[in-house]
Amino acid sequence: MKKLITITLTVLLITIIAGCNSSLEDEIIFDLVLGEEYSIDLNQPYSEPGFIVRYDNEDLSEYVTISGNVDPTTQGTYTVTYTLVYQETTIVKTRTVTVGSFNSSCQDITDTDLMQCTRVWSGTYLNTVVKLTLYVEKDITFNTDEIFANIETTLAYYNIMSDKYKSYDGIMNVYEINKTAGTTVTVDQPLYDLIKFTFDSQEDVVDFYNAALGPVLEIWHDYRDNCLDNSICELPTMTELNDANTLTNPSNIILDDDNHTLTMDEGMSIDLGGVSKGYVSRELIKYLDTLDVSAYLLNNGESNISIGGTHPVRENGKFVIGITNPENTFDIYATTYLSNGEQLVTSGDYQKYFEVDGTPYHHIIDPITLMPSANSRSVSIITTDPALADLYSTAIFNMSIEDGQTFVNGIDGIEAIWFGIDGTVYFSENFEEDYLVDLY
Repeated sequence: MKKLITITLTVLLITIIAGCNSSLEDEIIFDLVLGEEYSIDLNQPYSEPGFIVRYDNEDLSEYVTISGNVDPTTQGTYTVTYTLVYQETTIVKTRTVTVGSFNSSCQDITDTDLMQCTRVWSGTYLNTVVKLTLYVEKDITFNTDEIFANIETTLAYYNIMSDKYKSYDGIMNVYEINKTAGTTVTVDQPLYDLIKFTFDSQEDVVDFYNAALGPVLEIWHDYRDNCLDNSICELPTMTELNDANTLTNPSNIILDDDNHTLTMDEGMSIDLGGVSKGYVSRELIKYLDTLDVSAYLLNNGESNISIGGTHPVRENGKFVIGITNPENTFDIYATTYLSNGEQLVTSGDYQKYFEVDGTPYHHIIDPITLMPSANSRSVSIITTDPALADLYSTAIFNMSIEDGQTFVNGIDGIEAIWFGIDGTVYFSENFEEDYLVDLY
């Protein structure tokens, strides 16, 4: 009888103790300050946010052990564990610490394992709006903010070096090259490479594109500014244009590849406006192609579109790109497919212009007539090299549509679509079959 009572009391005591422990865990307040997910920028010192742990108004901090390290110099996700041991009760809390704010401009893409991360530079560089969209894995281990920063560094560099209107202290840019015409100047290699590429590539289309046309383009620029800024809207005289044209022979520009020097006659000037955006796009996608991203879409001023990778949700993996309607720039007249590595570059009469007596005069000047071209409203080129596409689109815009079709059809890997003066749409040989989605 005594033995039975002893066993009964022992079981009851164990039950009471177990019940007390269960009740104790429920009654302890144990919370992590700033929550269970926390993030810091790369190289930002990590300070422990802390925790609150109390029972019956008693602070139990001394019973908590913290384990786990956070390296603020290495991007990634870290786990910090908080273990409370008090009166045979153990409670464990964990905090996830993310180093690197790589999601600051990203949004999840529904029903995928990807995020879409976008950065826009509005008119800061190259006198245009640049927009880059990256499609990356949600568990990304690199910093998209760092990628955007690297892109901006390249944009800033070429914005300064290709500037023909402004001087920068100690920098030999296009403005300084033109200002010192008649002497030999040493040029930074990336700018030299851009100039070299332009003059080498224009040899096949020199009657339609000439980077040495600077003296003529400067006259048109001044007249356009006088109209837009001062409402004095006049046309330059042919005498002015013909006199300036005597200083536009590209053979009078000497490039020294070994020393990265440029020499041209006094009074000459170069203008890279017809190729610089495409060339910068080429430099940017060289970098983007080294990254472990699923896809990207680079929009360099609406007129230069570059695609890398496959579209995250479209079954055929292709991007659909609209082409601006010259008659209404808020609308499109066609859509096209673009795949990995393809570029869409457009030249048109609607981007920069001024009016004299109700007639618009745009900024793309025919090297032969020295007047704005009037063969079409726009031409869009699809190929794999954005720099060459930019140069070719300008040259082809200066050709008749028929001559442009012949030119494009004679080159492998390039197709084109034209918006005619009267609104008629024209194509190169394979454009409709290979790229056209729809006309509107």
